[in-house]
Amino acid sequence: MRTVCFHGTQLSAGQRRQIDFQNLARKAFLSNVLTESVELTLNTLELRKQQGLKPERIWSLDREESGTPCFADWMGF
Repeated sequence: MRTVCFHGTQLSAGQRRQIDFQNLARKAFLSNVLTESVELTLNTLELRKQQGLKPERIWSLDREESGTPCFADWMGF
């Protein structure tokens, strides 16, 4: 078992201000609706994982091309 000791470790005034600002900003950005939506999504994903289902495909590939595009094709000639 490891023992971690933080004797003599202190934050500067600027670091304390930055942490306070981050905590205030976090509360402002994480509204109740957003938090509930994220929790619902994570719970749904966990349930699907337990059931052995693959996640839904949100992104799909329209086409795959290689090479240099032709300017005439791009302009419709």
